[in-house]
Amino acid sequence: MISLPTTEQILLDCSRELIETVAPAVFDPAVKLCVEMMDNVLRNAATRCAHEIAWMTDETEAMLSFAADVASTCPTPDLSAALMAAGEGRRRSLELAEVAREYSLAGEALSCAIEAAFDGNNDVFLRQAVAILESRNSREQEIKGDWAMIGRG
Repeated sequence: MISLPTTEQILLDCSRELIETVAPAVFDPAVKLCVEMMDNVLRNAATRCAHEIAWMTDETEAMLSFAADVASTCPTPDLSAALMAAGEGRRRSLELAEVAREYSLAGEALSCAIEAAFDGNNDVFLRQAVAILESRNSREQEIKGDWAMIGRG
């Protein structure tokens, strides 16, 4: 019985069972490799599903805040349109598809804001943009975890 029936815990329990029960019974090297890859996918999916909505929500707010700041100083038609689309596309629930759609719209606003900051040669905004992109990259690495194509190089 699973005492904490979150999707993360279910996936981690599947991973544990795969490694503790299935892997020792597998002797074919190609199949062992396949089991290791499946374990890796399960653990990475567990990490992602446990935090994905919170991560996207946090990043969405940071991207939209930055885009609004840039728009107040370096307005462009594309940035205005992207911010308007993001405002109209605000999520109505915490369903993953809704959060992901909102995240995508915020990403477009971020892209337009970076272009506007670049075109305006605004070093302050460009440094902020770099910080946001570095944070997003760091989060992406966290989401991917220790993902590796085992046995494939």
